[in-house]
Amino acid sequence: MALAFTLGTLVARCTQRFTGEGESLVDPTEIKALIFESYGEMHGLVVEKGARHFENEVLIVASGAATYALPADHLTTVGIDAFLNDASGPRRPVYGPIMVQERTRLMGMTGAAYFYDLEGSSIALFPVPSSGTYRHIYVPQPIDLSTAADSTSVDLINIWGYKFVIWGVASVALHKGSSSQQRAVDEAKRAADQVEYWACQRALNQPSYRVPDEIDDVFPPADWRFR
Repeated sequence: MALAFTLGTLVARCTQRFTGEGESLVDPTEIKALIFESYGEMHGLVVEKGARHFENEVLIVASGAATYALPADHLTTVGIDAFLNDASGPRRPVYGPIMVQERTRLMGMTGAAYFYDLEGSSIALFPVPSSGTYRHIYVPQPIDLSTAADSTSVDLINIWGYKFVIWGVASVALHKGSSSQQRAVDEAKRAADQVEYWACQRALNQPSYRVPDEIDDVFPPADWRFR
């Protein structure tokens, strides 16, 4: 269960960290921008360590097209599954991203997709399927909180993610005034270390990505098109 707060609550709590009696160093609009920066950094720490906390899924319905548009909030792809029957049945993996040499070898082939590759703002399936349903599992970009409503829910993962954002904002806000920002910097660094530790621990049981050595090992041996 994630630890979540509304954006309005975060603005108020961040303000409490850096505002002294009768002081007001930063307005709420700027605080939201600072929250977005700190939250985005936390999001990056977690994603870079391989912890699959932030993750979305979208369907790709094959139509014979060579490529399909990536989600507007796409950051990185976790993987693609092909449904064996309908969109709620068993799946098999689609391997990728493939190397340039593998892509060249597969160009012009049609049939059920066994590989994928990212091409600019699109994703390509190889061979090119004329039908079938695929599920694209990906990590989204962090939500832009700088213009979000106060009621927006913000997933901070755990207490260390919460402290990372709160003290990260405070360290920047205090920089605008005469107050010392050293404690805020120290607290933010401590929280960052704990967030990274949590992400590494969560990722320990997740296997690393492995590129197939041979394309022929992945395709069905009896399928003459790939021999």
